[in-house]
Amino acid sequence: MTQAEQKARAIRFLENFNHADPAVFAELVTIDFRFEIVSGLGEFPPIAGRDNFAATEAATLRRLFPHGLNLALEHVMCDGPLVAATAKADSIAMNGRRYCQRYCFFLRFDGDLIAEGREYNDTNLVREIFLA
Repeated sequence: MTQAEQKARAIRFLENFNHADPAVFAELVTIDFRFEIVSGLGEFPPIAGRDNFAATEAATLRRLFPHGLNLALEHVMCDGPLVAATAKADSIAMNGRRYCQRYCFFLRFDGDLIAEGREYNDTNLVREIFLA
């Protein structure tokens, strides 16, 4: 896979956070895919397995952001099997509160598929919007 193809797949994966289509997630990740929101919040534990991630992440995104996350990618960089991306979101959460978040995503490819994903964000904002 070329770097351009890898970047395109990473962008498709991340932009699917806006549409939350489990089939798109499933077609882009390995069977043993692992995704983690890097934080100390037990309410958002790591998710393991292609089918589990596709179903769980899509349902969670739809529940938390019924009008969509409105994630906008800013920079996407590839180096070998690794992709890093920065992004921002400006949305309304399910509780009616405005959610303006900044992200850094780390994706690791294994061949043509994404094997690992990590999301870094403002954990305190997540706490204030969803757990307060």
